[in-house]
Amino acid sequence: MSIIYSTGPVENAAANASVSAWIKVLNNHTTQQVKVEITLYSLNGAKKPLADTSFTVSPLSSEYDVLDVTDVLQYEVEIRLDHEEAVQVSVWGKDANANLVAAHRFITAELQSVTSAANIRSKTRTPASHKSQKRRRT
Repeated sequence: MSIIYSTGPVENAAANASVSAWIKVLNNHTTQQVKVEITLYSLNGAKKPLADTSFTVSPLSSEYDVLDVTDVLQYEVEIRLDHEEAVQVSVWGKDANANLVAAHRFITAELQSVTSAANIRSKTRTPASHKSQKRRRT
């Protein structure tokens, strides 16, 4: 079963903006490789794909790829794995001097599982709650 992890929206318009996003995948499975597909989205207005990449990680190995986020004011990285058993993912931003940007650091536990979130929303939403209106208190 595949899973998609997301960084969620990342603000990159600060003084210490990242120019690259490093995606690291560690496969701790002893016999099974993992196929990785990564998509970088620009969130500067409408969400649109900027880059796609893919690679395979052998058992008991790690691999990484680097995506250019220079001049991308807001972005999201989505990582699709063909399985998640014994696999860990991290995403790191680096600035123009190749320094890690701590604000753009995501470990597996901090990444959102997009497929799980979509399933939870579709299972819990009812027509009544979907159409309900909330009033703002002033």
